[in-house]
Amino acid sequence: MPISTKRPVFFDPNNKRWPKVKAGAFLAAGLVSAALFVLVGSVLVNPALDSLSLPSARFLPHPNHTSPPAPLETATATDARLSKLKRTLAKEIKASRRHPLPARDVSTQPYANKAIGFFVNWDDASLSSLKKNIGNLDILIPEWLHLVSGDGAIREDNPDKTREVLRFIQSTRPGLPVMPLVNNFIDMTWRGDLVAQAVAKPEARTRLVSALLEYVRGNRLAGVSLDFEDIPPTALKNYLRFVTELAAAFHAEKFAVSVNVPAADPVFPYRAVAEQVDQVIVMAYDEHWATGKPGPIASLRWYLKALRDRAADIPAGKLVVALGSYAYDWPKGKPAAENTFEEAVLTAKESESTISMDPTSLNPHFHYQDEKDFDHEVWLMDATTVFNAMASAMPLSPAGFALWRLGGEDPSIWTFFGVDWSLGAETAKRLEVIRFDYDLDYEGKGEILRIAQTPSLGRRAVTYDAKTGFIAGERFEEYPSPYVIERHGFTPKTVALTFDDGPDPTYTPKILDILHKAGVKATFFVIGGNAEKNPELLQRLYAEGHDIGNHTFTHPNIADVSLTQLGLEVSATQRLFESVLGCRTHLFRSPYGEDSEPETQDQVKPLEYLGKQGYVFVGMRIDPNDWSRPGVDAIVNETVRQADSEEGNVILLHDGGGDRSQTVAALPRILETLQAKGYRFATVSDLLGQNRDTIMPEVKGENPLVALGQRIGFFLLFAWSAGLQWLFVIGTLLGLARLCILVVLAVAEKAMGRRRPAADQALDFSVAVVVPAYNEDKVVLQTVQSLLACQHPAAFEIIVVDDGSSDNTYALLREAFADEKLVTVVTQPNSGKPAALNYGISLTNADIVVTLDADTVFTRDTIVYLAAWFADPRIGAVAGNAKVGNRINFLTNCQALEYVISQNLDRRALTILDSVTVVPGAVGAWRRDVLEAAGGFSDDTLAEDADLTIRIERMGHVVAYEERAMALTEAPDTMRGFLRQRFRWMFGTLQVAWKHKDALLRPRYGLLGFCGLPNIWIYQIFFQLISPIMDLWLAYTCLVSGITWMWHPSSWTPDSLFKMLFYYALFMVADILAGVIAFLLERNEDKRLLAWLVPQRFIYRQLMYVVALRTFLASLRGREMGWSKLERKASVDSRQFKD
Repeated sequence: MPISTKRPVFFDPNNKRWPKVKAGAFLAAGLVSAALFVLVGSVLVNPALDSLSLPSARFLPHPNHTSPPAPLETATATDARLSKLKRTLAKEIKASRRHPLPARDVSTQPYANKAIGFFVNWDDASLSSLKKNIGNLDILIPEWLHLVSGDGAIREDNPDKTREVLRFIQSTRPGLPVMPLVNNFIDMTWRGDLVAQAVAKPEARTRLVSALLEYVRGNRLAGVSLDFEDIPPTALKNYLRFVTELAAAFHAEKFAVSVNVPAADPVFPYRAVAEQVDQVIVMAYDEHWATGKPGPIASLRWYLKALRDRAADIPAGKLVVALGSYAYDWPKGKPAAENTFEEAVLTAKESESTISMDPTSLNPHFHYQDEKDFDHEVWLMDATTVFNAMASAMPLSPAGFALWRLGGEDPSIWTFFGVDWSLGAETAKRLEVIRFDYDLDYEGKGEILRIAQTPSLGRRAVTYDAKTGFIAGERFEEYPSPYVIERHGFTPKTVALTFDDGPDPTYTPKILDILHKAGVKATFFVIGGNAEKNPELLQRLYAEGHDIGNHTFTHPNIADVSLTQLGLEVSATQRLFESVLGCRTHLFRSPYGEDSEPETQDQVKPLEYLGKQGYVFVGMRIDPNDWSRPGVDAIVNETVRQADSEEGNVILLHDGGGDRSQTVAALPRILETLQAKGYRFATVSDLLGQNRDTIMPEVKGENPLVALGQRIGFFLLFAWSAGLQWLFVIGTLLGLARLCILVVLAVAEKAMGRRRPAADQALDFSVAVVVPAYNEDKVVLQTVQSLLACQHPAAFEIIVVDDGSSDNTYALLREAFADEKLVTVVTQPNSGKPAALNYGISLTNADIVVTLDADTVFTRDTIVYLAAWFADPRIGAVAGNAKVGNRINFLTNCQALEYVISQNLDRRALTILDSVTVVPGAVGAWRRDVLEAAGGFSDDTLAEDADLTIRIERMGHVVAYEERAMALTEAPDTMRGFLRQRFRWMFGTLQVAWKHKDALLRPRYGLLGFCGLPNIWIYQIFFQLISPIMDLWLAYTCLVSGITWMWHPSSWTPDSLFKMLFYYALFMVADILAGVIAFLLERNEDKRLLAWLVPQRFIYRQLMYVVALRTFLASLRGREMGWSKLERKASVDSRQFKD
């Protein structure tokens, strides 16, 4: 038989292809990089927006009848009074120390000179203060727990906020002791009755102690701080019993206990409580309280007397003085409102009042009239009162000072609190500067916000008396200014529909259709990433006259991201608008409505940052929470109810971000109901009194090349993202479809038996076995001996062709089988496996030619099972059942699994379709005359067996599969050998597919053209190339989702991740079921191999990605590829599958 001398498929002898491929790749990469560079550069530079011209929304409070400025009292005028107070205090302190309480050994370290701060979850300013001043604190007491029943049950206050605070402390000052405060303040009332019930019953006390201990232990805190107030006098005995039990339990586990006590309660057991606990925190404020008559919150005389009394009962080492910094605002004849320092100062500023220090109490105060002409009297405690309180307490040498509370205090306190205990003239001078660190000033009405003024400092005149060490006088001369935020958009009987999180291809078109039918325009706050995927919907929004606002590009929680990331998010979305619509937008809404109405200066930072770029913040006051899918009726009813309350004009709905079918169903009813009630629908631009072209100005003066680069860049991003997602879904569905079809066909083939012939039908044929061998001295003798042991027809011969081996292959064969008549051993110069096979075939006239590799062992009946099929004249070739014979490690076990599932399952299915695409070189049989008519084995591919199989089928012959004809082959047991073999297989398969591409989808070739060859192209080539991309995309999605969940939990949505995991899990389940079915079809297989199924999916198959990429690149390079001979180790266990 002549040897083929065709040029190998893909071979490029002149090396012209690869340089062209590289040049094209570099050109494409250059163009893509240029477009992305332009896009990234434009995103890094935020687009310039002209400032909107909006009417001022500010108003001034009523300035009439303000109190006249009090004269700044000199030190001389108060010297005598202050000196007398100080001398009195010193006497009382000295007297109280004549019989001091014995100090007891407690579980915690000393608390001398500690700065303690009270923290609350319910005011965001408290967290702002903590973040600014945590370095000043030695202990934090957060109000986190409440006694809620008489049986000792407690409730945690806002656990999510608590976790946030703990995470902040852990990342900033992990060693800061935290002692949560537990109180009995429920529903704005001090429930002394609950305390009385809880401490009266032993089981309730035990429950309360256990709950507190578990909470402290579980959160790794330092201890607990009790603040039970308004306790009935009759319950104090039981209260003391409870404190004793609590302290014993906590001290046993090295936890501290502090108790907050009133400054002056004649019946409270101060001394007995102090004996049990580590700290007694005296709340030295509320001389005058909210429900009482107006007056100083802690006049110096009252404060000094309270300290004198408490020093008699509490050892200095346990005494902590709690100081207040807040204000009471008493309307005439009514209870006071408790305000923060900043709220009180802002009230004085807006009412044009002057805050000054009362010369008698040394507490600041002022009077004003509100806009309804009601008289108000305001008393406050600021940095000067805290200064005086600390200075007067220093002779006591208290264990520390506690500040009530973070977020409500005068920020100037932090110039000395926890920093400088000297409290001299220099410290007093630092108090002259006043600042607002927390609160904001809102002006106007509406939900559209814009910053009108940024913070400025104020000043106060402070008089320090060096003789007494007190600040004797104070007057505010210039008030500080907070952020002033203007509200816009309030219009009676007018509402603006706004939709967030789109555009969505399912729900946005439906909403647009409803709005178009009703003749209503709305405002859509779109996510840049969604608009990038659905640019046609963005264009439709604009074309139909709706306002479009910026909702960031990836929908992060802006409270969790840096201003830099926020800028990039907004800029990227704005650039997308420019690219798709040719305009920009002034409108911005934060994802999740976060900071849509800021309460602290930290929260206003994003608004300030974006406001400088020309954006206005659009909030919402009418929010039916449609995102939570409460039901269509609930969405409609809540929208109408909130609109009727006249609290706002902006309705928040969603057209993306999840299942919005309820919103779609509710929208027509919302429109109909509100219109029937006389409401007018408007856009946000209408609420601002602007036209849409002003709110969404056209881009002018843009460099056309830059604009083109942006459009191309966004298109590439869209194509990349959408392409990968579709690739994942399509790949998964293709894989599922293939598995299902293969399993069904394979089971059908097994059930039908394909009319498998009896072995004795082979006896009528002459059979020649051709074994090509190249450097096979370790294995070839075992191979020939297995052939001699096989059943065979009378006319039988074995031809071994040595292909110019450089080892002892030929010599060993000649010596071992010199006397064996059935064996012929020949040699030839090294010419390759196809040439060796053709040479061997040319030496025989047998009807049937069986071929196998020199490392393969046949089972006893393999030859007759193969030959029996040729009794059917349609049969041109028969594929046998190859098995891995050296199952010795992970790699070979995975290959054994692959042979059963992938290869043999394929052949079973394709047999029914008469589309078997490869008769394996390890075990196959060929009708000799057909083989010769096909031209024998060709050397223009590395898969000569697959090439010959397809050529025979194209001639109209049928290729059968015989599962009983088993052969044990030696699989590579090293990574290098495995990758080399698989590269040869895959490259050869690609060569064969390319060589026979003219038969693809050609009716004349029947199912081969419509099933066999498409199977190669889709699943053996394309699927292998996209599989790594699918896995990487899944890994990327999981990684991004995980990072978002950890760092931005409020912005985490599982939809896309769960969808991908669903498809992947579905494919995995189908893959595993296919594997199980394949093993059921192979009755003789070792079922223990199934244990390798999952590891194979996640480790072994990924190795094929390297092979697929290398194969693709090799086909482009055009180099001639050799066989890459594998090292033989004679590791096949021939005892497997014995008959």
